[in-house]
Amino acid sequence: MGEQPLAGHPTYQKVKDLNAGAFGFVQLAQNKFTGELVAIKFIKRGSNINKYVTREIINHSHLLHPHIVQFKEVFLTKDHLAIAMEYAAGGDMFQHVKIRGGLDEVEARWFFQQLIIGVDYCHKMGVVNRDVKLENTLLDGSKRPLLKICDFGYSKSERDSLPKSKVGTPGYTAPEVISNSANYNGKTADVWSCGVMLFVMLFCEYPFERTADKDDPDRFQRAVKRILNAEYDIPDCIPVSAECQDLLSHILVADPAKRYTIEQIQQHPWYRVDLPPGVIHMNEQCLLLKDHTAGYQTPEEIARVVREAIGLQGVDEEDEYIDEIIDEV
Repeated sequence: MGEQPLAGHPTYQKVKDLNAGAFGFVQLAQNKFTGELVAIKFIKRGSNINKYVTREIINHSHLLHPHIVQFKEVFLTKDHLAIAMEYAAGGDMFQHVKIRGGLDEVEARWFFQQLIIGVDYCHKMGVVNRDVKLENTLLDGSKRPLLKICDFGYSKSERDSLPKSKVGTPGYTAPEVISNSANYNGKTADVWSCGVMLFVMLFCEYPFERTADKDDPDRFQRAVKRILNAEYDIPDCIPVSAECQDLLSHILVADPAKRYTIEQIQQHPWYRVDLPPGVIHMNEQCLLLKDHTAGYQTPEEIARVVREAIGLQGVDEEDEYIDEIIDEV
């Protein structure tokens, strides 16, 4: 990468590059005054700042929860829009699961409990994620890691979550999203993705893909058909309790009306094993802060920075769209 957008910045100094992708790149930086480490995502100013970026920033700024990477602030550099966030030193769940070849049931449940708590909070805040997956959950690096949801690029207000486009990641996508079903509900689709994530944590493979399909030119279509029919098999070589399999069988259900809700998941006996005390009331306490942004910037201040990054002059369609997003949250 080698870019130095923080050169001469009054608050942050670069520590190292973290990763890069189609969205831009992320650097680890340190606050010169507090010593705090933060991850900063840099996105090229101009047309790259699309509606997804705008919604990600506005939605994320209102989420203040132990299982969500904390938004710090958004600011501009000469060439980039910069989003400063809590740094999760433990890397992402995908690497954590891949290195171990799958997790034992106790560890998988520990992470799944945290995932459900975080997604439940988002839903109660009126935000559906629409891209729950291993790569979008980070670990804080502690001895018994805490899971933190980190990406809200496809998130929407629950009032505006109809699948006008098939966003998200294919292996995690709910059947009703693929079929453009009139029964689509963003919260229910998030639950499906949580079920896929639990399956991958346990077995280190996706429930609707098959090794035998590897060289088949129609492998994607085969996987889609299995998703639409919720056809999956529990690998014989990995012991998983009947209670865990029962929970999976109630989440990975093709008909969203028959799929477990988050509330039903939280009442399931397998989910409740070793649930830390106080967790049941965690979201109630976090919701008391719903009128605060996670950082110190107001939605209006954030919108001003985004508008400047886009290069808006006066009021146009995109400008009005930003106002609509602010009104959603």
